[in-house]
Amino acid sequence: MENLLQGNPDVQAVFAHNDEMALGAIEAIQSSGKTIPVIGFDGNDDAIKSIQDGKLTATVAQQPVLIGQLAVQAALDVLGGKQVEQSIPAELKLVTKENANN
Repeated sequence: MENLLQGNPDVQAVFAHNDEMALGAIEAIQSSGKTIPVIGFDGNDDAIKSIQDGKLTATVAQQPVLIGQLAVQAALDVLGGKQVEQSIPAELKLVTKENANN
């Protein structure tokens, strides 16, 4: 992130592949003295705490229980001779300061 900021001083936002990368990006951004919104992906506890502390802007939370339920249902459908979709998406949730305590 430090290199990215040096090579691209006009960066206006960061979307990280996971929350750990987002939290690392925040450290580099803070060291640079800039204020840039950062969004992570996973919805882990450290990310939610960082949102509550006003550092991380948001995280996209996966829903592992729902993912498991959908997978088991698809397996049961296959075992029952039913066709299943090639891709079965699970809903994601955006966690922001407004809903991080939920």
